[in-house]
Amino acid sequence: MIILLIITSFWFMEFVAWSNHKYVMHGFLWSLHKDHHLADIASKPVLQKNDFFFLIYATPAIILIIWGLSAANPYMIAIGAGISLYGMTYFIFHDVVYHQRLPFFSRPSNAYVKAIIKAHQAHHKPKNIKDFNNFGLLIFHRRYFN
Repeated sequence: MIILLIITSFWFMEFVAWSNHKYVMHGFLWSLHKDHHLADIASKPVLQKNDFFFLIYATPAIILIIWGLSAANPYMIAIGAGISLYGMTYFIFHDVVYHQRLPFFSRPSNAYVKAIIKAHQAHHKPKNIKDFNNFGLLIFHRRYFN
């Protein structure tokens, strides 16, 4: 049950990330997110205003884990762990693989990872309105596998 809760929490975060990216980051908090879209990573500062969004996601995970530990509630810990695992996955695929924020990492040849890169690249440099609709990270249209 605990493993299932971790996995469910992880995948639920893809929906949370998609909806927050579309309606919050590209909505009323665009002022914090727009620096992420303005220039290539080489010309960006080490930290962007956009990077503070991690606090929005990390805070509930930290609270759930600490509260779960203090209350001996494995379900809260599992949900916090699922959120944390998604956060680590997001960091790896988004910041390390796509944006190359850790310069020692080269782009992989895995078909799924290549599709993630294409979908995110389409979001940053849209050729049409469908491209700009890529707000998720791990789930996207199958056309990016071509």
